[in-house]
Amino acid sequence: MSKTEQTESIDYPFLITIAGIGGLLSLGGLIFSLALGAITLGYLFAAASLVIAALVIGSCLYKGRPSPLVISESHSVAKIKQPHALTSLSGELVYCNLTYRAFLKDNIKREILSPLKLMAEEQAETVKEALGELEVGTEETRIVELVSGDNEKRYAEVNLSRTIGHENCISWIFSNVTSDAPAQLDCHGRNEFNLEQLGRFLDSSDSGLIAVSEGGQIVYANDMLLHWMTGLSAEDMSLPRPLADFCPVAPGQLKGQIQLRTLSGEDILLDFLPVETGQGDHKKNSLYSDSAYGAAVICQVFACQAEPLNREAGTENINIDRFFRESPIGIAIVTEQGDVLERNNIFREYIQKLDIKNTRSLKHIIDPDEHQDFYQEIKVTLDTGRASMITDIAFQGKGEKHGQIYITRLNQFDDHDKVVILYLIDTTEQKNLELQFAQSQKMQAVGQLAGGIAHDFNNLLTAIIGFSDLLLVRHGPGDQSFSDIIQIKQNANRAANLVRQLLAFSRQQTLRPKILLITDVLAELSNLLRRLIGDNIELEMKHGRNLGQVKVDQGQMEQVIINLCVNARDAMDDQGRISIRTRNISMSESRKLSKRYQVMPPNEYVLLEVEDTGCGIVKEHLGKIFEPFFSTKEVGKGTGLGLSTVYGIVKQTDGFIFPTSEVGKGTTFSIYLPVHKESRKDVEEIQEEMPEKPTVDLTGKGTILLVEDEDAVRMFASRALKNKGYNVYEANSGEAALALFGKIEDELDLLISDVVMPIMDGPTLVRKIRETNDKLKVIFISGYAEDAFDKTPGEDDFYFLPKPFSLKQLAEQVKEVLESS
Repeated sequence: MSKTEQTESIDYPFLITIAGIGGLLSLGGLIFSLALGAITLGYLFAAASLVIAALVIGSCLYKGRPSPLVISESHSVAKIKQPHALTSLSGELVYCNLTYRAFLKDNIKREILSPLKLMAEEQAETVKEALGELEVGTEETRIVELVSGDNEKRYAEVNLSRTIGHENCISWIFSNVTSDAPAQLDCHGRNEFNLEQLGRFLDSSDSGLIAVSEGGQIVYANDMLLHWMTGLSAEDMSLPRPLADFCPVAPGQLKGQIQLRTLSGEDILLDFLPVETGQGDHKKNSLYSDSAYGAAVICQVFACQAEPLNREAGTENINIDRFFRESPIGIAIVTEQGDVLERNNIFREYIQKLDIKNTRSLKHIIDPDEHQDFYQEIKVTLDTGRASMITDIAFQGKGEKHGQIYITRLNQFDDHDKVVILYLIDTTEQKNLELQFAQSQKMQAVGQLAGGIAHDFNNLLTAIIGFSDLLLVRHGPGDQSFSDIIQIKQNANRAANLVRQLLAFSRQQTLRPKILLITDVLAELSNLLRRLIGDNIELEMKHGRNLGQVKVDQGQMEQVIINLCVNARDAMDDQGRISIRTRNISMSESRKLSKRYQVMPPNEYVLLEVEDTGCGIVKEHLGKIFEPFFSTKEVGKGTGLGLSTVYGIVKQTDGFIFPTSEVGKGTTFSIYLPVHKESRKDVEEIQEEMPEKPTVDLTGKGTILLVEDEDAVRMFASRALKNKGYNVYEANSGEAALALFGKIEDELDLLISDVVMPIMDGPTLVRKIRETNDKLKVIFISGYAEDAFDKTPGEDDFYFLPKPFSLKQLAEQVKEVLESS
């Protein structure tokens, strides 16, 4: 603050008067005391008078002194060209710049009035109430009527704000000051902008703008929309004109998608998005978007009399400003340097969500990595007049916000020559959905690849494990080859486990789901989990009440929990806490979650959360953790299939899993399992469940047709079954098996068939055979189970044996099926 500004608010004549009175009192008291001979008393009286005068003068000077806040803000405030004042929360003036003083046209009393005292009493009370409700870090724009000392009425737009760090002050910035009364622009007589400027502003927009009367008449359309619909300019198109000429739907019936027909006969499919305004008789604002045109159509329906629009006159009967203020997309007028001169409500609200202190400069709003491209686009638009678009731009501040920006040139705005109009569309949710969809597609592609590889590997491993078993029959523990054969079989089994994890990820493994409570699974696992994580790590379990039942494979769900807990243990340095929580998710809560996780449909779920206090996962890795063989552990300390297996099991169970993590604080995996509604059939299945009896004698009798296109698998299975006493016929394809079946149908007891075979697959073979023999028992064998259960009708008319299997597993399955009733 300059010395002139500081001292002009002090009444110096009054101070001189006080000083003079004090001096006269002290001199008079001294003379009177000398006359009486009381010299000491005279001195005391004179001193007291001077002290009193000094205190009065000091108090006045102190009141004229600016507060520390004002001193700290004075330099930045003084630089603002617009009238600017700082007040207390109650509206008392603390500071104003020179522009504000000139703007006041000092009144008769030469007082500097606070902004509230410039308004009519009723309006001042309304604004004063709004000051108390203004939150820190927010701002509000109002149109106010001002009355100066000579009772001259003026109108201005005032921006009110409370900045972070100066919560006890209100900032007032005045703009668009005019002595003219506002034009009656809508049915209620409100206007906040110069109409000529707004007309140019709207006509230069890349979005189509249209105003429709309640009677269905188009009363306004900007140049862009007229070009789309008619190919004509505003000068060549007369309004009003019926909306029915272009769209057969009445304004009140606009919803979903509509078809707009141009004069050239072209049809444009547009989406309709209603936006509630709640302003008097104005019915609704609407947004049409069309990817073919790369822009939007904003429509406002009015409940006022349709009048033709005179573009050159200032007496339009529609509130053009409402297009700007209540547009469903963000709009701002910006200088070449990125300073925001004007913005609408959507743009302001979007920027406020970023939690940025300086919301008037795009340098502080747009991500620094985007600055060069952004300002280059502004420069190109200003130099060429060509509209430009930035399809994806990132912003600073809270959260990861993305948007799409359209830029058009505006020839002039107030005193600024080089300005552009920015149209901002929030694409954050769309960006997140794209990332989730891309990740899902990637996982599906990798899963299909993994499933195909696993199927081929399982055929090889079946042969390796099977022939190892045949060798072990001839080479007992005393044979020198015994240990070598055992090594071959053990490593084949290790390979089979890896393949099983690949199948789990690709959601193509065999599941045996049953109805259970997730708390029962956790209760059985608790002791094992405590041994796995060690004594130094605390295991905490919290369960919700009345949990819904889920239909899952218990063994696979145990694998999910074990994998997550082991990963959590490895993320901590032998100390910390692992928390496992369960609770119900209602339909209403899942609807809210579906907005965050678009891939998860609304439903009733049981939530299983596994949280640790470990090191967390960096953002770059969070999107890759479910990929096969991706691991941040040291070489040799993990296969990279643990979380892939978890992902596959959860997805195959129709569930969803989402990770959240913060580096240095820990990670949480949230698993949503759909609640299973128990049916009568489910109850009967539960009641009929009996523990399996171990098979001791694996020999048997019967005739078996073995169909397998892999020679090695077929040779092993045939030899194994013959060794157990069965009569075995072999076929290497579905066609050969069907021909052989016609010859041996009467003696056949069991069909064992591969699922995936060329030309005629296993399920097709079974359907053809059952046309003549519907009692024949069937065992399907396959590297993965998905095709068998998808293509075979019914669930109980066949048995399944997943590859790879051993000699013992094959013999047990065959004997169990043949002995079943």
